[in-house]
Amino acid sequence: MKNKSNRRLFQVRKKHQWLLTTCLLMFFAVMPQLAHARTLVLVHGFLGNDMNWRTSGFITPLQFAGWKDGGGYAYTPGGMLLPRYPNLPGDVFYTVNLPSTANLQKQERLLSYYLQHLFAQRGEPITLVGHSAGGVVARLYAIDPMHVPLNGLITIASPHLGAPTAKIASMTGRSPLGMMADFVGIDELRDARGLFSDLKEEAPTTFLYWMNHQPHPNIYYASIIRNNKKKLRPDKYDFIVPPYSQDMNNVWALRGRSGVAAVTESHFLNGKDGAIVLEILNEMQREQQALSAMNSAPGLPVKPQKK
Repeated sequence: MKNKSNRRLFQVRKKHQWLLTTCLLMFFAVMPQLAHARTLVLVHGFLGNDMNWRTSGFITPLQFAGWKDGGGYAYTPGGMLLPRYPNLPGDVFYTVNLPSTANLQKQERLLSYYLQHLFAQRGEPITLVGHSAGGVVARLYAIDPMHVPLNGLITIASPHLGAPTAKIASMTGRSPLGMMADFVGIDELRDARGLFSDLKEEAPTTFLYWMNHQPHPNIYYASIIRNNKKKLRPDKYDFIVPPYSQDMNNVWALRGRSGVAAVTESHFLNGKDGAIVLEILNEMQREQQALSAMNSAPGLPVKPQKK
């Protein structure tokens, strides 16, 4: 009887050890993925929406590299619509829907609601990517003292120093031509008067002048700019935002702090932008890992000074 009891006890212990070993293996298999998980939020520009990132081919390089589509945030009169997978493990990107004809501050407030919810779900720093006016909205959020922890800001063809087209559009929206646009059903010009006013070329009395002189957080900055060369095909030229305005190094508060990637493309999103963003994200990760390794390395002994 004693032998049978010992044998049964051994079998129970062996079964528990097998379960414990399996749980530990699963835990250590998931831990690296959780430890190195990255969260990306994509912010569209004027007259855009969250689907622009998907239909333009931008997300294709990210998905090939293992990034997952977590869905998108949207707003309705009934409240905020949440993404499908806010807790998806690993590297995940999310999109947002903003009222793209509203002024910058209104768009930034809604972006803030989205990011507060996302950070509460994922608990890790967020990297923002903004296209065109969406890059300025994302940067306005970054200088908000109440922003969630951020890793970096990447902007694509964004008018950080304004755009001549914004002044023209603002004047048109207030003119009889703007009223005529309303009459024929094209009301975006008048709806976006506040946005166009915000995006006027930087001068001491403009919104961008105030914004560009505010303290910016110590995060990673990268500017993807359109390299407008002479004799380019029209589909490879940015007629909306001049290249100097797209470079965050020309922002007074960010002088010399932004990486730059120049591409010969039109103003609109494309798959090449996605490939460049992926390269920037990987470079950010390498730098963070190197910094983490330096911080965790044992300190060197301090040589005592002679008296």
